[in-house]
Amino acid sequence: MSPPNRFARARLLLPLALCLPGPLLAQTATQAATQAAAWPTRPVRLVVPYAPGGLTDVLARLVAQKAAESLGQPIVVENRPGASTVVGAEAVARAAPDGHTFLMAAATTLTTNPLLFKKLPYKPSDFTPVALVGIVPFALITNPAVPAQTVQEFIAYARANPDRLSFSTVGQGASSHLVGEMFKAATRTALRDIPYKGSAPALTAVLSGEVNATFDGITNYLPHARSGRLKILAVFSEARVPAAEMVPTMVESGFADAVAYSWFGVVAPAGTPRAIVERLNRAINDGLQTPELRERLRADASAGPILSPEGYGEFMRRQAQIWEKVIAPLKLELTP
Repeated sequence: MSPPNRFARARLLLPLALCLPGPLLAQTATQAATQAAAWPTRPVRLVVPYAPGGLTDVLARLVAQKAAESLGQPIVVENRPGASTVVGAEAVARAAPDGHTFLMAAATTLTTNPLLFKKLPYKPSDFTPVALVGIVPFALITNPAVPAQTVQEFIAYARANPDRLSFSTVGQGASSHLVGEMFKAATRTALRDIPYKGSAPALTAVLSGEVNATFDGITNYLPHARSGRLKILAVFSEARVPAAEMVPTMVESGFADAVAYSWFGVVAPAGTPRAIVERLNRAINDGLQTPELRERLRADASAGPILSPEGYGEFMRRQAQIWEKVIAPLKLELTP
């Protein structure tokens, strides 16, 4: 008779686990609680896979300061940019899961990179979700010279002038490119994507009129829209953004599937003790709900829901499903 396979063995072991004596289970729970209470025993490292100064870095430093006050140990932000966030992500994936190294992850790291790059030195399963920090809806932003005051007028103009309108990106596979492709597919329009070497040149190109539009997170464009140097025609969110309440959503405009966010959150190396994950989740969420951070995130249009580790994990899974629908038809095979 052949030995049972690994799934059969798992089924045999499961009832045994459920029948562990109550005192033993209580002892295990007590040990976990004690471990979490003692943690952290030294400064915690929060790796940001971007250069200093960007929104991810700013949010990381804000939540690190608040969480450190709760935990009683410093949280040191360490910038490890490079290779489309792969350098920083790999460093954390390979770190000891002892609760002293975390990653300030972004949508790029865990929901689009695995779909875009044929080979990555990490997998999404190498990380444990801890807490969502913020979400920024993408937006359709145009130069004032574009003869459209609404997204419907922009679509009509684009259809009447195929391939005439252009939008700036920071390269193939970047969020500004992918959201543009989402828009083109949803609205059946033909727009030309023009790549630039970085977010600042891509923004400058729209301001100068070198390109007609861009698709990017709304935060960096709000001051220019308020001054009249740019127009924000629509946001890719389920509901309107409090910082730009007059701007309609793509959903309102009749495109229910045109929803896309840039998001930021903390993840831990896989295997980090559950009790530590829960304690850091509480510390981060408590900080996010202070008046100081709540107002800052609202003003930047980057406020997100307060989620448990499980809720954050489910959020990431849904985001990956959205991007898979956009990326799969493009047949991109990139290298970090």
